[in-house]
Amino acid sequence: ARWHQYEPAGRDQVRAGARLAFGSVVDTRYVVDKARVMVSLDADILGVMPGSVRYTRDFSAARRVRSGHAEMSRLHAVESAPTNTGAKADYRLALKPSALIAAARTLAAAIGVIGVTPVPLTAESQRFVEAAARDLTANKTASRVVAGDEQPAAVHVLAHAINQALGNVG
Repeated sequence: ARWHQYEPAGRDQVRAGARLAFGSVVDTRYVVDKARVMVSLDADILGVMPGSVRYTRDFSAARRVRSGHAEMSRLHAVESAPTNTGAKADYRLALKPSALIAAARTLAAAIGVIGVTPVPLTAESQRFVEAAARDLTANKTASRVVAGDEQPAAVHVLAHAINQALGNVG
Protein backbone atom coordinates (compact mmCIF):
# COMPACT_ATOMS: atom_id res chain seq x y z
CA ALA A 1 0.00 0.00 0.00
CA ARG A 2 1.13 3.54 -0.66
CA TRP A 3 -0.02 6.68 1.10
CA HIS A 4 -0.42 9.79 -1.03
CA GLN A 5 -1.44 13.12 0.38
CA TYR A 6 -2.24 16.29 -1.50
CA GLU A 7 -2.88 19.77 -0.18
CA PRO A 8 -3.86 22.32 -2.82
CA ALA A 9 -3.26 25.15 -0.37
CA GLY A 10 -0.51 23.64 1.74
CA ARG A 11 1.60 25.12 4.47
CA ASP A 12 4.88 24.71 2.59
CA GLN A 13 6.30 28.08 3.69
CA VAL A 14 5.53 27.31 7.35
CA ARG A 15 7.36 23.99 7.08
CA ALA A 16 10.31 25.52 5.21
CA GLY A 17 10.63 28.25 7.85
CA ALA A 18 10.59 25.72 10.67
CA ARG A 19 13.18 23.57 8.88
CA LEU A 20 15.47 26.59 8.45
CA ALA A 21 14.98 27.74 12.06
CA PHE A 22 15.15 24.40 13.88
CA GLY A 23 16.78 21.98 11.44
CA SER A 24 13.60 19.92 11.09
CA VAL A 25 9.93 20.46 10.51
CA VAL A 26 8.07 21.26 13.72
CA ASP A 27 4.40 21.98 14.21
CA THR A 28 4.35 25.24 16.12
CA ARG A 29 1.61 25.66 18.70
CA TYR A 30 1.19 28.95 20.52
CA VAL A 31 0.24 29.26 24.18
CA VAL A 32 -1.90 32.33 23.70
CA ASP A 33 -3.48 32.53 27.15
CA LYS A 34 -0.04 33.00 28.78
CA ALA A 35 0.96 35.82 26.43
CA ARG A 36 0.77 39.38 27.70
CA VAL A 37 1.85 40.68 24.28
CA MET A 38 1.39 39.20 20.82
CA VAL A 39 2.60 40.41 17.43
CA SER A 40 0.92 39.05 14.33
CA LEU A 41 2.92 39.23 11.10
CA ASP A 42 0.04 38.86 8.65
CA ALA A 43 -1.23 35.90 10.68
CA ASP A 44 -4.97 35.56 11.15
CA ILE A 45 -4.54 33.59 14.34
CA LEU A 46 -8.10 34.46 15.43
CA GLY A 47 -9.64 33.63 12.06
CA VAL A 48 -8.41 30.99 9.64
CA MET A 49 -5.09 29.61 10.91
CA PRO A 50 -4.98 26.01 12.12
CA GLY A 51 -5.96 26.04 15.80
CA SER A 52 -7.77 29.36 15.50
CA VAL A 53 -10.79 28.22 17.55
CA ARG A 54 -8.53 27.37 20.50
CA TYR A 55 -6.43 30.50 19.99
CA THR A 56 -9.55 32.68 19.96
CA ARG A 57 -10.80 31.13 23.19
CA ASP A 58 -7.41 31.56 24.90
CA PHE A 59 -7.01 35.11 23.55
CA SER A 60 -10.43 36.04 24.94
CA ALA A 61 -9.51 34.57 28.32
CA ALA A 62 -6.27 36.58 28.41
CA ARG A 63 -8.21 39.78 27.74
CA ARG A 64 -10.90 39.20 30.34
CA VAL A 65 -10.53 41.47 33.36
CA ARG A 66 -11.65 39.78 36.56
CA SER A 67 -10.76 39.48 40.21
CA GLY A 68 -7.04 38.74 40.51
CA HIS A 69 -6.47 39.42 36.80
CA ALA A 70 -6.59 43.18 36.23
CA GLU A 71 -4.51 43.48 33.05
CA MET A 72 -5.49 42.68 29.49
CA SER A 73 -3.07 41.26 26.96
CA ARG A 74 -2.11 43.43 24.00
CA LEU A 75 -2.09 42.56 20.32
CA HIS A 76 -0.04 44.28 17.60
CA ALA A 77 -1.03 43.29 14.05
CA VAL A 78 0.96 43.95 10.89
CA GLU A 79 -1.11 42.88 7.91
CA SER A 80 -1.64 43.42 4.23
CA ALA A 81 -5.41 42.78 4.23
CA PRO A 82 -8.10 43.14 6.89
CA THR A 83 -8.48 40.05 9.10
CA ASN A 84 -10.32 39.03 12.26
CA THR A 85 -7.03 39.31 14.12
CA GLY A 86 -6.44 42.85 12.85
CA ALA A 87 -9.98 43.81 13.85
CA LYS A 88 -9.27 42.72 17.43
CA ALA A 89 -5.79 44.27 17.56
CA ASP A 90 -4.97 47.10 19.92
CA TYR A 91 -2.46 48.39 17.39
CA ARG A 92 -2.66 47.70 13.64
CA LEU A 93 -0.29 48.54 10.82
CA ALA A 94 -1.43 48.06 7.22
CA LEU A 95 1.44 47.32 4.84
CA LYS A 96 1.86 46.15 1.28
CA PRO A 97 2.72 42.44 1.17
CA SER A 98 6.15 43.30 -0.21
CA ALA A 99 6.92 45.50 2.83
CA LEU A 100 6.06 42.92 5.46
CA ILE A 101 9.43 41.17 5.40
CA ALA A 102 11.14 44.53 5.97
CA ALA A 103 8.97 45.11 9.04
CA ALA A 104 9.78 41.61 10.32
CA ARG A 105 13.52 42.18 9.82
CA THR A 106 13.40 45.54 11.56
CA LEU A 107 11.44 44.02 14.46
CA ALA A 108 13.99 41.20 14.80
CA ALA A 109 16.86 43.69 14.77
CA ALA A 110 15.13 45.85 17.41
CA ILE A 111 14.68 42.79 19.65
CA GLY A 112 18.38 42.01 19.27
CA VAL A 113 18.33 38.91 17.09
CA ILE A 114 21.97 38.30 16.14
CA GLY A 115 22.85 38.72 12.48
CA VAL A 116 19.72 40.63 11.46
CA THR A 117 20.04 44.20 10.24
CA PRO A 118 17.11 46.61 10.11
CA VAL A 119 15.62 47.72 6.82
CA PRO A 120 14.53 51.33 6.18
CA LEU A 121 10.80 51.78 6.80
CA THR A 122 8.38 54.67 6.56
CA ALA A 123 8.18 56.84 9.67
CA GLU A 124 4.79 55.38 10.63
CA SER A 125 6.00 51.79 10.18
CA GLN A 126 9.20 52.52 12.11
CA ARG A 127 7.26 53.93 15.08
CA PHE A 128 4.93 50.92 15.07
CA VAL A 129 7.78 48.40 14.95
CA GLU A 130 9.75 50.19 17.68
CA ALA A 131 6.68 50.29 19.96
CA ALA A 132 6.00 46.59 19.35
CA ALA A 133 9.66 45.75 20.06
CA ARG A 134 9.58 47.68 23.34
CA ASP A 135 6.38 45.90 24.36
CA LEU A 136 7.81 42.47 23.47
CA THR A 137 11.10 43.13 25.25
CA ALA A 138 9.31 44.31 28.39
CA ASN A 139 7.37 41.03 28.42
CA LYS A 140 10.06 38.43 27.74
CA THR A 141 8.80 34.85 28.12
CA ALA A 142 5.22 36.18 28.09
CA SER A 143 5.05 37.28 24.48
CA ARG A 144 4.46 35.60 21.12
CA VAL A 145 5.27 36.51 17.52
CA VAL A 146 3.23 34.66 14.90
CA ALA A 147 3.83 34.63 11.13
CA GLY A 148 1.01 33.98 8.71
CA ASP A 149 0.82 30.85 6.57
CA GLU A 150 1.08 32.88 3.36
CA GLN A 151 4.30 34.57 4.39
CA PRO A 152 7.61 33.41 2.90
CA ALA A 153 9.88 31.09 4.86
CA ALA A 154 12.13 34.06 5.74
CA VAL A 155 9.33 35.70 7.77
CA HIS A 156 8.74 32.42 9.62
CA VAL A 157 12.45 32.14 10.40
CA LEU A 158 12.44 35.70 11.75
CA ALA A 159 9.35 35.00 13.90
CA HIS A 160 11.00 31.87 15.33
CA ALA A 161 14.23 33.81 15.97
CA ILE A 162 12.36 36.58 17.77
CA ASN A 163 10.48 34.08 19.93
CA GLN A 164 13.78 32.33 20.70
CA ALA A 165 15.46 35.63 21.67
CA LEU A 166 12.55 36.46 23.96
CA GLY A 167 12.55 33.06 25.66
CA ASN A 168 9.20 32.02 24.21
CA VAL A 169 10.24 28.71 22.66
CA GLY A 170 9.66 25.42 24.44
